[in-house]
Amino acid sequence: MKSFVAVLLACSAQAGVIAVPRSPVPTLHSVLPGLSQPLIALPSASIEAPRSLNNFWDGVPSAPVLLEPSAVAVPQAGFSDEPLEAGRLAPWLATDDPRIAAALDRAVELARTTRAGRRALDEAERVLAEQGRDLPVSVQALGRNYGEYDYVEKSMRLHKDLFRKGREADLAGTLVHELTHVAQHSLGVPSNALEMEIEAHLTDLDMLRDLGLKPSPHTFARQAFDALAQSPAQFIALISAAVPGTVFLGDSSLEEIEEQLESDLDEAAVKRSRSAAGLAKAIERDLDLLRTPEGRASYKSFSRRVLALLRRRATEAKS
Repeated sequence: MKSFVAVLLACSAQAGVIAVPRSPVPTLHSVLPGLSQPLIALPSASIEAPRSLNNFWDGVPSAPVLLEPSAVAVPQAGFSDEPLEAGRLAPWLATDDPRIAAALDRAVELARTTRAGRRALDEAERVLAEQGRDLPVSVQALGRNYGEYDYVEKSMRLHKDLFRKGREADLAGTLVHELTHVAQHSLGVPSNALEMEIEAHLTDLDMLRDLGLKPSPHTFARQAFDALAQSPAQFIALISAAVPGTVFLGDSSLEEIEEQLESDLDEAAVKRSRSAAGLAKAIERDLDLLRTPEGRASYKSFSRRVLALLRRRATEAKS
C-alpha cells in the first residue's frame, strides 16, 4: 500500500509537497505516564520542545527545556473559580474540589464560544452519557504535559499551572484536546493511532482560529500552525515526531499495524505493573478489533476522514 505521504507526492507535486519519512521510533508508546518514556527522535532541529498552548500530549517524553513564552490570555473570558450562578455547566467533568469544578466550568464556557469547542464538548458529553459514566478529573504537576487522557483508567489529568489566572485559553484548549480523545476512543480504532493526535491538534488550531488568536512564537502550537501551512506531510512529520510509537494507516498497511501492535503487546506483557497490565488489555482489544471486518472498516473510515480534514485545513492555511 502506498503511504499517505507518497500519495500526496504523486497527487500534489505542483503544490511543493515534500515527503518526510517517519523517524525511527520505539515500538511501545503509551498514554500512561511513566510506563514508557523514550526520548523523542526529532526529524529537524527546528522542532522545539512542546510547552505552551497546544501542548496537550498524552504522555509525551522528556525534551530539552525551553523558556516558556507568556500564555495566551482572553481577558473577556472572565476567568474565575467562583461557581456559575446557574450551577455546574459540565457536571460530567467530575471533581470533589468546588474551586476546580468552577474553573472547569469557566473553561467550558469559553470553549463553547467556538464552533470547534462546541463540537468537541458535545461529542464527549454524548459518548460519556452513552457509556453511563462521568469523566474523573485530577489536577497535579504533570511535568511537560498540560493534559493527559488515560484511556485505560478512563480519567483525565490536568496540569495545576493551567488553573492560574491568565491561562483561560490554555485550560479551554487542553480540555477540548483531551475531550476529542474521549470521543475518538468510542470509534473502535486502535487506541494509539496517530490519526487521533492529528485530529486533536487540528481541533486545537480550529479553536484558536475561532477565538481570533494566533499561536505564540516559539511554541509547539506555532510549529504546528506553520507546518500545516507548508503541507500535510510536514504536519504529519511534526506530530509523529512528538508521539513516537503510534500506529498510522497513512503509511502502513493493516497487516503491518497488526505486527506493530503484537510487538507492543509482547513488550507490555513483560512489565510488572498495574498500568502495563491495563495497557496490555487495551492492545489485545485493539488487535481483536483489527481482526474483524468491522474493525478494519472502522479504522479505514476514520483514517480517511482525518486525512481529508488535514488536506482541507492545509489548503485553508495557505490561503
